[in-house]
Amino acid sequence: MKTIQKLRLGAVLCLLITNLQAQTNTWVTLKGQLKGFNNQVEVQDMSEFQYLLPPSTTRMILADSMGHFSIRFKVASPNYFRLGRNQLYLSPGDDLEVFIDYGDPKKASFKGKGAEANAYLKATPFPKGGSFIEAGSQVKPMMEETFTAIEAMAAQRGQELAKLSKVSPEFLRLEKARVKADLINSYQSGKFYSTYKLKLKDEKAKEFEAQYEKAIEPKVKALSQNFTDASLMKLVVYRDVAEDVVKQGGKPADIQAITDWYKASDLVNAMQKVKDKQQLEAFKTQIATLKTTAFKEAANASLKQLMAFGKGDLAVDFVATDLNGKAVSLSSLKGKVIYVDLWATWCGPCMQEMPHFEKLKALYKDNPNVVLLSLSIDDDASLWKNSVNERKANGYQWLINRAKLQAYNIVGIPRSLLIDKNFKMVEMSAPMPSEANAAKAINALLE
Repeated sequence: MKTIQKLRLGAVLCLLITNLQAQTNTWVTLKGQLKGFNNQVEVQDMSEFQYLLPPSTTRMILADSMGHFSIRFKVASPNYFRLGRNQLYLSPGDDLEVFIDYGDPKKASFKGKGAEANAYLKATPFPKGGSFIEAGSQVKPMMEETFTAIEAMAAQRGQELAKLSKVSPEFLRLEKARVKADLINSYQSGKFYSTYKLKLKDEKAKEFEAQYEKAIEPKVKALSQNFTDASLMKLVVYRDVAEDVVKQGGKPADIQAITDWYKASDLVNAMQKVKDKQQLEAFKTQIATLKTTAFKEAANASLKQLMAFGKGDLAVDFVATDLNGKAVSLSSLKGKVIYVDLWATWCGPCMQEMPHFEKLKALYKDNPNVVLLSLSIDDDASLWKNSVNERKANGYQWLINRAKLQAYNIVGIPRSLLIDKNFKMVEMSAPMPSEANAAKAINALLE
């Protein structure tokens, strides 16, 4: 009897240890040094859900003055991310020490679990630059010479991939597909880069492009055969070429999923431009037509987030700190029109807006019914204070932790908020100080 109890106890302990290991292994740890970055940078999701899901601040790196950082976050399954201009492939349990130079992705270094895959990714072609066409640098005087050049680059990339020994079969599968997708993208992008680099205009350009299209058609068609695979939508470059790839046919389920991704992407993009909740409500019907569950759920999540708080809702209160270190709340400004300028010292575009913010502030300096609030999300209070003092900026100068602004979805700055006298949101993304519409929007609320 005791033996049976011991066996049962052992089984329970084994199960607990297995579950604990499973939970532990969902984490990824990154530490090291960043060069040429702001002190706050996001490890961006680069998967097919990159723009479908609501923005998240769970992978935000806060580096010190020397660029040193450490971050730990959950990754449910292997996925692609981006840190600066470096592509990363992170799997549950990865523990990496990294050095990344924003100015030169190839200078990056990686040590630890997952290092080999990420070292290989340092040389990942940039899809928006035409992949192997490299923003036109591989364009040659003769069309066939261009083809030979990009084909040689694709072959070299394949050879580099074949040398890897400490990567997963799934990584190899995805990266082989990337090489092929990059080649398709290079062929297709070459037409436009060639026209530009060879300085062809008008009829000459049209004639060249027609010849180019005819020359690449069989090449693209051959590469696209048996290449329709929805699991490859994880790759940015595959998403760039998949609409053409599916024209060559494939499994109905893959074609449906790829078609749904493009449709979901268009819907989310359209939703983000709508500020009225009643108009947002209409997107539910369109989202319901998506047949791929994951993309339907992602689009619904974005819609839910957009409808949870926005135009017409009472502003969500928050507590910040003023220059004297005193706690101050947004609700203390109730009864006034509130224009909030969100910024940080490390944000170049934010600092470019500052002179315009001061001019906008001057317009209302004698109006007690308007508050122009300068709200910094700096992590270093001394940098914030130095900037305010150097600019001799007065008025409402507040500092807040970005985490306290989750309701406002502050992922990118500069950004402005506009709140009316009844403490209701008027604009979640109000006109910037440099825009003439900023004063018009404020004046409309005063009337």
